[in-house]
Amino acid sequence: MPKNAAHKAADDAKKEGNVVLNTFRKMMLASVGVVGVAQDEINHVLNRMVERGEITEKDARKLVSEMQREINKRRKSGQTKAEKEMESLMEKMNVPSKGDIEDLTKQVAHLSKRIEELKAEMQSK
Repeated sequence: MPKNAAHKAADDAKKEGNVVLNTFRKMMLASVGVVGVAQDEINHVLNRMVERGEITEKDARKLVSEMQREINKRRKSGQTKAEKEMESLMEKMNVPSKGDIEDLTKQVAHLSKRIEELKAEMQSK
């Protein structure tokens, strides 16, 4: 494979990976937005309950704190799960990983160097 064709293939693979990664990033940002809206809504409900005397302010703060811990816990485990699913999806779509692209780039560089060495040998004979 000529040097330019190998670089083009690596560039194309990188672009495809970037499209998938950007889509994933947008999905993650949207989910963060949904969580933010839910937190705001829960805070609003708890504040109304405190105003009506249905719960104490101390209990409301405790609930908010527990909710925040649970959200953080789920966010971390969800992020890990989402990352694994994304890797699986990219593998199924046959999108090379960053490591794959780096390996191919090294191989292309090595082969290009070897070709240059062989050309120099042929010219010196």
